[in-house]
Amino acid sequence: MPVKVIGAKEVAAEFQKISNISYADFINVISQTSLSLLRNNTPVDTGELQRSWRELYKSDRTLGIGVDPSQLIKLRSIVFGTRYTKPNDFITPVVNVIFDNIKLILNNHIQSSHQYFSRGRTTHVATPSNIVGLTGTKFVKTRQTGRGGKVYSPRTGRKSLTKTAGKLRRKTRQTFKP
Repeated sequence: MPVKVIGAKEVAAEFQKISNISYADFINVISQTSLSLLRNNTPVDTGELQRSWRELYKSDRTLGIGVDPSQLIKLRSIVFGTRYTKPNDFITPVVNVIFDNIKLILNNHIQSSHQYFSRGRTTHVATPSNIVGLTGTKFVKTRQTGRGGKVYSPRTGRKSLTKTAGKLRRKTRQTFKP
């Protein structure tokens, strides 16, 4: 039976309002919604654990959320259980709701901005593997013998490239046959 997360619909509505914001603002939205979900879904005995959720660290692209160090033992005993109580992992469903909303927003952003999804086309993107000429669709003799060459200066003083490596390979193959 799936666990019901209190406030998941409100968080989804909050994420739907997001459009064209910076990384820092996106991190702020994630922080606020995560803290509200964690506070709403924390089991309450005295309320200290519920009030102790806070941001541990935050930068432009990362975020850490946790509880005060004085409440870590209580949090561990609730999540993993003790000899006398059953485990109550209320954090995993909250994290799943947040990640699902983040994934939805990122997918929508990628679909609107990436060339693969632009103009309604999802069938053809030019990559090195499907451009004719790079994949070797025809038999070319120089591809078999190698394109290695030697740069040297002939008597005219200009640089020139010769295909000596391929010719040398063919000559050595022929001369060293048993």
